[in-house]
Amino acid sequence: MRDLLLPFTRCHARPASFEYAAWLSAQFDAPLTALYLVQPFLGGPAFDSPAAIADAIDYLLQQRRAAGEGGTAFAEWARSRGLDGFRWQSAEAPFAATIAAAADWHDLVVLEADESNECMDVAALGQIVLTSRRPCLIVRSDAVFAPPRRIAVAWNASAECIRALRSALGLLLRADEVVLLGDAAPGRRRGSVEPPGGIAGYLRGKGVPLAVSRQRIDPDDAGASLAQAAAAAGADLLVMGAYGHNRFSEWMLGGATRYLLQHCPLPLFLQH
Repeated sequence: MRDLLLPFTRCHARPASFEYAAWLSAQFDAPLTALYLVQPFLGGPAFDSPAAIADAIDYLLQQRRAAGEGGTAFAEWARSRGLDGFRWQSAEAPFAATIAAAADWHDLVVLEADESNECMDVAALGQIVLTSRRPCLIVRSDAVFAPPRRIAVAWNASAECIRALRSALGLLLRADEVVLLGDAAPGRRRGSVEPPGGIAGYLRGKGVPLAVSRQRIDPDDAGASLAQAAAAAGADLLVMGAYGHNRFSEWMLGGATRYLLQHCPLPLFLQH
C-alpha cells in the first residue's frame, strides 16, 4: 500500500475519512494525494429564476476559490498529523468517473459515505467501487476514527473476496485479531480454488492473527447477517468483496454490498 487517494467535495471539512487516510499514510509510509473535485450545479427546474441562478454561480465560484486556496489549509492539517508525504490536486470534473481514472495511480481510495451528498451517496460510491479497479475504504461521515484493531473478513472464496483480502493484508497484519465471517471450509464455492490448508491456513501462514471462532452468515439475508456478525465480533473494520454488474450502462450493486453501504456503521474495505 504505497499510494493513497483521498477524494472529496467539501474543501474545509475533515471527517473521519481524513483521519483514516492520515493514519494509513503514517502506518504504511504512503504518500497521500488529496483530490478536491469542484462539482457545479447542473441546472434544472430548481434554477429557473435569476436569484437561484445567481446563487448557483456564486456557489461554483466559491468552490473554485477553495480549489486554489485549499491546498494551504490541507497542508497545515496534514503536518499536524505528522505527515510529510502528501499532495494537493483539484479539478472541475465528474466525481465518480474522475476518481475511477485517478485510482489507477494509487493503491487505495479512501472515501466518505454521506447520503446528504450526491457525490458520496450509495449510488456514487457503488459506481466508484465497481469501476475503480482498486480497493476502496469507505468511512461514514458521522463516524469517529479509531485504528482498526479487530478486523472482520467476509469470506466466500469468490474472486472479489480474494482480491479484497489480499489487498487488505497489510491492515490484517497490523490488527490485534482477525475474524472470518462466512464459510471457511475449502472448496465450498463452485469454481473456486483455495490455497493449501484453506483460507485459515493461508492467513496464519502470512502471520495474520486469526481468531479461532468463526461467524456463520445467512445467505438469504447476507447484508444484514454480515453487519450483525461483524458487530457481534466487536469488529471495527469489515473487509469484503464488492459485488455488482453493469446493466444498461449503469453500474448496479449487489444486494449485500448495497445494504452494508447503507446500514453498516463500520468502515468498509471493499474491492470488486
